[in-house]
Amino acid sequence: MKVLMLTWEYPPFIVGGLGMACYGLFKALAEIGVTIKMILPTKEEVFFEITRPEEADFPIAKKENGKNLSPKPLKFFPYLYVLPEESVYASLKEFIKYYPCLEGTPQGGNSIPDEVLNRLEEILTQGNSLLYKVKLYTQNVLKLAEKIDFDLIHAHDWLTYPAGLFLKRAISKPLVSHLHATEFDRALGFGHPVIHEIEYLGLQYSDIAIAVSNYTKGIAVEHYHVPPEKLRVIHNAFTAKTAIPQKIKRFKEPVILFLGRLTPQKGPKVFLEIAKKVLEGGGKARFVIAGAGEMERELMLEASSLGIGTHIMFTGFLTREEVERALSLADIVVMPSVSEPFGIVALEAMHFGCALIISKQSGASEVIENAFKVDFWDVDKMVEIILELLSNPAELKSLQEKVKEEVKKFTWLEPAQGIKKIYTELLRNS
Repeated sequence: MKVLMLTWEYPPFIVGGLGMACYGLFKALAEIGVTIKMILPTKEEVFFEITRPEEADFPIAKKENGKNLSPKPLKFFPYLYVLPEESVYASLKEFIKYYPCLEGTPQGGNSIPDEVLNRLEEILTQGNSLLYKVKLYTQNVLKLAEKIDFDLIHAHDWLTYPAGLFLKRAISKPLVSHLHATEFDRALGFGHPVIHEIEYLGLQYSDIAIAVSNYTKGIAVEHYHVPPEKLRVIHNAFTAKTAIPQKIKRFKEPVILFLGRLTPQKGPKVFLEIAKKVLEGGGKARFVIAGAGEMERELMLEASSLGIGTHIMFTGFLTREEVERALSLADIVVMPSVSEPFGIVALEAMHFGCALIISKQSGASEVIENAFKVDFWDVDKMVEIILELLSNPAELKSLQEKVKEEVKKFTWLEPAQGIKKIYTELLRNS
């Protein structure tokens, strides 16, 4: 079974959780006999082949004829994410009305209407820098696909959906759209209309759509009108380089960690509010905000204005090795995400023996048992939990041991097996 994987991220280029999710999933799929032909947003016209699990660590770039580009892995140059310019559409309903064919149930099988592809082509020629790069990626995929042998297409998130749709129409092979996050998550409400439009079309005109949680599936059903029976939920797992993690003690006080992109979606301002109230409540702890993002400077100024600047450490961007080091230093990890499709960081934190407080508005909360699950806005409840753990070291230690044991069940093998079943179903029915 050979699958053409379309993704915008893959290690060593990682912006968020997508890159690590693809790495873990592709490696596990290779372990159970699936051959991966991966196309990334590289400047070179190459694809990457993964036939054995160990090749996921250093996938070799291949030319159209299947020959290796070089004896060493290609250092690719992905296009950076830049938010598109504003669109003429003001709401999701307006662009749905753009296509009379979309007002009812979308077409099934390989019948993607001309209107859809014409509209996608129009979107990708708007002149915006990111959309232009999506267009280049789409063109690259279509050109390379002529020379690659594969059975079906698997597109990950909106940046690759146009390529998946054009390719599905051109070669009449099954398309799986994988929803790792939506624009509703990133924008905390109705975000950029063009991204919504691409997400809508990518989900509607795929053969099967995969969501990383029931939470994300609910968004797709409610906002994108995807039939529930078309959506399959496959929860994420995690991958850690450190097989047997050890705790590192660098500070006298316990370390409470926020780890993630510094964007409104992840709730870093909520974390600052929690830190202030914990300190006011007599809690002795060191707070660390690990990650980078557009809110970094704002958060530093906010910490200073709250009078807790000396108690907060900002690390900036961390490599994967540095992420694992931060987790090894942490005693408690707080994930107050306002909207989190899954949240692989939660599993990584458990692997490193961190007590976990996670928002109920996250996909990971659906599968984790030994964690405190709190609404992201309930700051007082999270403060109460932290103060209780700080005042009861034995309870904190017990919880840390429980999460280390529980997280052992979250491997990529089970998600890979579920996805392989989806592939088999599609190929049998195609």
